[in-house]
Amino acid sequence: MPFKYIIKWHRGCPEKISVEAYHKFPKKKSEKRKPAFKIGKAEGAGLIAIRHMLEKAVKNFPTKKYGKNLQIILNESNPAAYETAYRIGLAAAIINKAKTSQEIQKCVQYIENAMPEEIWFWTSKLLDDEIGTKALDALAILSGAKQTKIKSSMNKKAQKQVRKIKGASGLLPPSHD
Repeated sequence: MPFKYIIKWHRGCPEKISVEAYHKFPKKKSEKRKPAFKIGKAEGAGLIAIRHMLEKAVKNFPTKKYGKNLQIILNESNPAAYETAYRIGLAAAIINKAKTSQEIQKCVQYIENAMPEEIWFWTSKLLDDEIGTKALDALAILSGAKQTKIKSSMNKKAQKQVRKIKGASGLLPPSHD
């Protein structure tokens, strides 16, 4: 079923953003009022990183203003509109999950420079029920914002034996475990 995308941007304090998809041809009243799904949402100071993307969307697409709230309505027939919705939604999801401003900066920079196919891929993984937010972790690692956590597959006893062997051959000094 086709969807229409709306970016909801509250420019008050705190600043909030939500990228929502609504049924294009709703069959029920609830489908008209309630979004089918949200690509991403965020609030707070981290939105400064994508404000220029939001302002560009306001210039390029029809907008409705309700006080401090803006609704950017993305045209269903325009592929650039879909890309904009997915790019901003993915950036909002990353901002919501990131713990530091450096993570936000690196991830948003990666999202801004990514090809449209990458944006579609990462958004599809984010919206997948089984993968979900794990896709955001993978995207953060790919962008260089996070490091992987490598777990040793050897148990402690095996690690001691390796240290003894390396220490006996002169490669490493023996540890005092």
